[in-house]
Amino acid sequence: MTSNDIFRDTRVAHVRELKAEVAKLKEELAHERVERESLDSHFALALAAVRDAERMPPDAELLVVDGWNAVIGTHRLDADACRAGRDRLVEALRARVTEEPRLHVWAVFDGADMNAASEADGRLRVGYTGGSGAHRADRMVCDYLRARKILGIKHPVTVVTDDKDFAKEAATLGAAVKGTDTLHAKTQAD
Repeated sequence: MTSNDIFRDTRVAHVRELKAEVAKLKEELAHERVERESLDSHFALALAAVRDAERMPPDAELLVVDGWNAVIGTHRLDADACRAGRDRLVEALRARVTEEPRLHVWAVFDGADMNAASEADGRLRVGYTGGSGAHRADRMVCDYLRARKILGIKHPVTVVTDDKDFAKEAATLGAAVKGTDTLHAKTQAD
């Protein structure tokens, strides 16, 4: 083995190390990109909710619904059943807003939108967090509850969820909390 062979082998080993490092960095960059997109979605929806709250009349009430918790609960449903349940929930909430003139509703769904877009329809906002883990609906609603305290927004807020940890935190932040059974009579399939 000559000195040129040693140098060549050293360079080849170094190139392999660099390629492995580049692959690792690409993976980290992809993860960071997904995280940034999740945060973008989280903050855009939270800011829209705060803007909605600032425009609400003084006698308005806000009902915040933990969307997938209300649709799925503890059941295992396929994607079609989830979409159908979500659609029934949104239609029931739309009808409720029509029936109760002081009521504003915000239905927040975790993660991807399952072929539906975030929407604002008068006093009904349906939003999808687009995130996972720490950027899910629970955190977004709690961030909203903190923001309304800081901004001095006084309208009453009721959070509908069966998630005990989320319910406890929402109550600590000043929201009334109700279980999803208050919605089920209006959202179940006939």
